[in-house]
Amino acid sequence: MFLNNEHSLGLLDFFRIRDRVADYCLSQEGGDLVRASLPTDDSGALERFKGEIGAIAGFFDANELPSFSFPRIEGALKRLGVAGMTLELDELFAIGLWAKDFDRLVALFSRIGLGGRGSEEGDGVEPGDYDAAAMAAHWAGNSSASVLAGCPKLQHVYKIIFDVLTPEGELRDLPEIKRIRDGISRANRDLLTIADSYRGDPDLRSALQSGEPTVRDGRTVLAVRANFRGRVKGIVHEVSATGQTVFIEPTALVEKNNELVQLEAALRAEIFRILKETSESLRGAAPSLRGARSALAELDQRLARALQFRREELAMPESAGGGYTIWRARHPLLGKKAVPIDVDVPEETRTLIVTGPNTGGKTVTLKTIGLFALMHQFGLGLPAAQGTKLPVFDAVLADIGDEQSIDQSLSTFSGHMKVIAEVARSVSPRSLVLLDELGAGTDPEEGCAIAMGLLDHFIEKGCLTMVTTHHGILKNYGYTRPGCLNASMEFDSARLAPTYRIVMGIPGESRALEIASQTGLEAGIVAKARGYLSDERTDIGELIRGLSEKHRELETLEREQKKRLKSVTERQRKADLAALRVRQRELELRRHGLADIRGLLTESRKTLENLVRELRESGASTDKTKDVKAFLAEFAESVEKQYGVLEREEREAAEAARSDALSEAEGADGAAGARTGKRPGQGRVPPGASPARLVLAAGAEVLYGPSRRRARIIRQASAGKWVIEIGSLKLTVPEGELSAAEEAAAERPAYDVELAPRGAEGSARASFELDLRGFRLAEALEAVERQIDAASLQGLGLFSIIHGTGEGVLGKGIHDYLRSNAAVEDYHFARPEEGGYGKTIVRLKA
Repeated sequence: MFLNNEHSLGLLDFFRIRDRVADYCLSQEGGDLVRASLPTDDSGALERFKGEIGAIAGFFDANELPSFSFPRIEGALKRLGVAGMTLELDELFAIGLWAKDFDRLVALFSRIGLGGRGSEEGDGVEPGDYDAAAMAAHWAGNSSASVLAGCPKLQHVYKIIFDVLTPEGELRDLPEIKRIRDGISRANRDLLTIADSYRGDPDLRSALQSGEPTVRDGRTVLAVRANFRGRVKGIVHEVSATGQTVFIEPTALVEKNNELVQLEAALRAEIFRILKETSESLRGAAPSLRGARSALAELDQRLARALQFRREELAMPESAGGGYTIWRARHPLLGKKAVPIDVDVPEETRTLIVTGPNTGGKTVTLKTIGLFALMHQFGLGLPAAQGTKLPVFDAVLADIGDEQSIDQSLSTFSGHMKVIAEVARSVSPRSLVLLDELGAGTDPEEGCAIAMGLLDHFIEKGCLTMVTTHHGILKNYGYTRPGCLNASMEFDSARLAPTYRIVMGIPGESRALEIASQTGLEAGIVAKARGYLSDERTDIGELIRGLSEKHRELETLEREQKKRLKSVTERQRKADLAALRVRQRELELRRHGLADIRGLLTESRKTLENLVRELRESGASTDKTKDVKAFLAEFAESVEKQYGVLEREEREAAEAARSDALSEAEGADGAAGARTGKRPGQGRVPPGASPARLVLAAGAEVLYGPSRRRARIIRQASAGKWVIEIGSLKLTVPEGELSAAEEAAAERPAYDVELAPRGAEGSARASFELDLRGFRLAEALEAVERQIDAASLQGLGLFSIIHGTGEGVLGKGIHDYLRSNAAVEDYHFARPEEGGYGKTIVRLKA
């Protein structure tokens, strides 16, 4: 269980943050639960809880929060639990509103997808009576699904109430109520009529002080002048303070007043009867209402955290196993004016020693880290950047500020020691310890000794510790002690002012003289103080300043190098693309030329064969026939030579391209082999594959030439030569240039990524070639994402994506995705003979 150290929680402003979260709650129940809760050290429950907060916040990114009204009903429920007790009208109205909006809130959480209530009342685990203090002990222990499953249905509650009340909280005009109210209206009209008859009587008009009747003790009376009181016979109810006016109920009004009193009494009795019956009807629902209050508190605390997460634009931190990383962090109570801080403590580091100038931000950094740890374990988002990671601690213990106490006769040093002694007794390997100005307030030498003794103790305990100090000896301790890391608050020497940035790995100077000068101390005093500094101290200060300047120079140089490398890479990409286009155009022209030669050869052979046939038919001599045959042989030999030259050039270009591609692939395989233990090229041919046998027969499918174009055999032309058909083109080719279609497929296998269905467990296997032709853009991007993930896990550093050319939408979308993916080192179109603009080669980062 998380250690409740109220002193540390108060120093780190946790209670102020908790109150701010409670203000986001919609109900008293949720606010009370939040204010009674403390951070949790149950990492499993915390991760589930953070996931639920993320789901709720994500829902409200696209949906507005409906309005809810949860009036306080605690007192009404207590009265309802007492037998025979009748609720007032406003109490019934409050319960009705509360019950109706509770059902609406449960329905909202079901829409978000966090679960649903049982099909009938009582299904699931019904929550117990509402007790904020008891629930606070396990505020993250129950999942939303279990809470929703046990939520009671309250439809019958608000139906009973709103059967007798209007939506505005007024009593409905039920038949008996309407009859009595009509009688009261008639009685009031009769009273006014009788009173008007007195005002209309000339003999009595001068005796009346006012022409309008008035009411005394619930009865209608006339205001009569005192000196004319004898003219009006009736009952005197009151005399004015001056004695000038007497309020008389005339005898004619007595009966009607009596009737009105009786009707009003009947109305009150009827209203009481209705309230009593309604209260009795609700009394059996009191346990469900109390359980619903517990469920509401559970749901409302989640909703409050999600609303704060969304409205304050926070980031949900990740849980880390050891060390911690905080990016662009701002203290929540300082808001946007706070300077963002970055702290990255490696897993092997257990102690961080922060030094630097006064007013440089050391204490704020200390408080920010401590408060972030508490907020993380309270299920809250943080004002920081994505990538912030924090461990789950069983205690966050702090000593920050002045602990001086006159009441307890404690000096500053004694006050600190009392707190630190309690911290030293309470720590465990899972604790976070934050100590401000360690070793201050006493003799520096003895203070340093105590500080190092404490740090030794915390290192032995294995807890994470962060301390701030001005003692130079502790800076040296941070360098010499394993598991320690120095850090400093940066100081701008040009402006003589702190920058509030933390620099990891380098200790800092206190800059007391510069700060004193900036705050108004006379220059002469500062100069004298500077003269008292020893040469040794000055040398150390110069060393630290030199290290700090060198660190800044290296950071600047690194940024410039990254920018320059990015620019060079982009220029190289554009140059490669231009060269690729030129090469592709060149090969296209060569292919067209080769096709023209093949066509010419075919047509020439047909013409010459026709010529020979005509000569034979005309009875030409044998010598002439021989001459024609010799001419034909010489012509065919000439054409074959030209054809052979073109084929050889094409073969050489294809072999060069294949050699380049193989070298590139083997380079990637070599890098992958270092990670996977495979030899270069291993895994390229599917297991069990064997060369296919070449069948030369009419109708057989074969592959022709180095380009391995698919063709069909028509017939055998002569010994060692065959007539084949490629599309609409027929060619006579040597047998040696033909190969089996299956063999070609085995030599150049095509691999497809086996895409797992949505929701299936496991992941897709990476492949050397991902074919996305025919995919929609969204489906293709999902497939590319899975391919990159699988390739990264399996050590495949190079693969290709076939997307075709078409209108270019698919290719452009894939390139845009690859450009933004951090795992991709480089990508480019394939060589023309391997697919050109229809295929992209992707190289992943090692």
